[in-house]
Amino acid sequence: MPDITRTAISLPKSLMMELDHLISELGIKSRSRAIAEAISLYVSERYWLMEEREGTVTGSLTVIYRHHESSEGVAHVQHHYTDVIRSTSHVHLDEDLCLEVIIVLGPLSKIRELVRELQSVRGVEVIKPFLLPLSR
Repeated sequence: MPDITRTAISLPKSLMMELDHLISELGIKSRSRAIAEAISLYVSERYWLMEEREGTVTGSLTVIYRHHESSEGVAHVQHHYTDVIRSTSHVHLDEDLCLEVIIVLGPLSKIRELVRELQSVRGVEVIKPFLLPLSR
């Protein structure tokens, strides 16, 4: 069993009631388990933003972009990162918008570069990284 740290938190009553309802509906075993999962997701979502962080990460980059403005640019950037891109999935949302999920594994610094280059492509609307360190 991993080391456990106990802590107390203060939450608005309405948020706690929503959490308890969700825990009940989903059959989660305890508040602690739900809160630990929420904190883990919070850390994972923001882990990559901290410049001093390094190491190997895995996860996904969800990219929404305008096909007619961005498809060549998005593909061009990806070709420079084949060492960290493991897979991609592309969906046409409508005549103009595309959604691409890019599965990555590699050094956080390299994946940060990939995100920054994708953000610079004209027509890219949203990039949502979800990255997890392989060891904590």
